[in-house]
Amino acid sequence: MARPQNKQRLEEIYRKIEQHPGKRAGLIARLLGLNRSAVTRSLPCLEENGLYLFKDEKGGLWPFRKNKQ
Repeated sequence: MARPQNKQRLEEIYRKIEQHPGKRAGLIARLLGLNRSAVTRSLPCLEENGLYLFKDEKGGLWPFRKNKQ
């Protein structure tokens, strides 16, 4: 059973990805003082909360925001 994710932590992770686009989960985790696995496990929850990411072929994480129409 997956642990519920703290919305504030998810937003912190997303903001850090926005500040460092294209970086891997390990660097994002180090910048936040988290384990890499904590960031990796949070990725699906980010999308569920409307914070969309693109993961490139090298593992880089890129923020993706939908334009409001």
